[in-house]
Amino acid sequence: MNLATLIEDHDEARVALIDASGTISYGELQRRAGAVRSLLTELGIGPDDRVAIPTGNEAGFVAAALGAVGVGARVIPMKPTSPLPELERMLTSIQPHAMIVCRGAAWVLDHPHLTEGPMINMCEVPLTVGSAPAIVERSPDDVAFMMLTSGVSGQSKVAMLSHQNLFAGQHAVSGEHGVRADDITLAALPFAHIFGLNVVLLATLRLGARVVLQERFDVDASIETVREHGITVLAGAPPMWHRWAMLDAPGDAFASIRIALSGAAALGSETYHAFKAKYGVEISEGYGMTETSSVLTGPNGLSIRPGSVGHPFDGIELMTVEDNGTPVEIGDAGEIVVQGDVIFKGYFNDEEATNEVLSSDGWFWTGDVGVVDSEGYVFVVDRVKDLIIVSGFNVYPAEVEQVLAEHPDVTGAVVVGKPDPVLGETVVAHISGTAKAADLKRFAAERLSRYKCPTEYHFTQTLPVAPTGKVVRRELRR
Repeated sequence: MNLATLIEDHDEARVALIDASGTISYGELQRRAGAVRSLLTELGIGPDDRVAIPTGNEAGFVAAALGAVGVGARVIPMKPTSPLPELERMLTSIQPHAMIVCRGAAWVLDHPHLTEGPMINMCEVPLTVGSAPAIVERSPDDVAFMMLTSGVSGQSKVAMLSHQNLFAGQHAVSGEHGVRADDITLAALPFAHIFGLNVVLLATLRLGARVVLQERFDVDASIETVREHGITVLAGAPPMWHRWAMLDAPGDAFASIRIALSGAAALGSETYHAFKAKYGVEISEGYGMTETSSVLTGPNGLSIRPGSVGHPFDGIELMTVEDNGTPVEIGDAGEIVVQGDVIFKGYFNDEEATNEVLSSDGWFWTGDVGVVDSEGYVFVVDRVKDLIIVSGFNVYPAEVEQVLAEHPDVTGAVVVGKPDPVLGETVVAHISGTAKAADLKRFAAERLSRYKCPTEYHFTQTLPVAPTGKVVRRELRR
């Protein structure tokens, strides 16, 4: 088994990718991935080596990722917009053996210290080679992708996803009620996010369908792209759906859409109804996370129930339980725990964090509180963890707090989430010390991705801390 084979059996003349420069056939994509395999093999990169790829949604990433997976390596997609200090922290935690830099992250080439291994400019990789090495056979449990997510300790957590994990996720969203071979999918979600990577990109390519690439989300350009290419599958995070719903666009702008899928965070009922009223299209809401290959529940061909994330996909067991693991009654709230082939292999170099969420018998504790009704519909109603979700991206308070605490005029920092009708949540910082808000805004922007930066600063002489020394965040939530 190897995930890289997902493009190998399709008609070579069939269109795989469309971007601003034109179309790329499956045959051409196979050759480009083969050229990457050839180069990595020459450089001594092989099974279980870690290859970081900072990139936007571009064809170079697709070839680079499939080429690296094809030699048996582990691919780590990274956002090209991360500030240098944040990128350095992430790379310290994964210590890549090589880095492939795509066009959208060209600035990274000016910082060779980011990796001790070779730094490859994807723009200089030959588009084809005479004879590429064969795709390396891997075990289903071997890791194919490592996805970065902010860590509760302030350091990056890296979720390890196997070939089988990702294949299982792709299979779940395909078939009679999912993505089909004749679909045209818009890739506006970033490939550095598991939803954009596995559901939007890889699941579509696995079926031999075509993917239209939008390097960075642009609401106006996306409307034009939907019309121009006849997009049939549109996936987005809730803020994207909100912007589409509020856009001054004709009522038939989304007439070609067959599947409209929202994920990564809860979709507000106002956005659902506004979009349906304006365009006549129902948005299906799904539920998943990085650790579950982005897949747990979805519409499954059943009627859409606003507020619900649908039913568990085939092959996924889902229960709601009390703290001790005892299942709760139908209609009662409990923590969502799941089991199935989509469940990740653990966090890289962090056995303690893995054991906190993954039981010895294979159940993953999501940290989300849910309710399952008498018809099997799942509703996510709360979170157990302190996780903040901004525009579908995870923000762990400890990482932001650690960065703010580095400011010389800050003696303490506590970060909480605040509900937001568009973004889902925003980050709010409570600060002790003599720092000024304007200084902290600049300080944070230089060290954190924009979605992690606090939008509000509140200053106080004391912060709520329990006798054990643990921060009591609930006292600061609004």
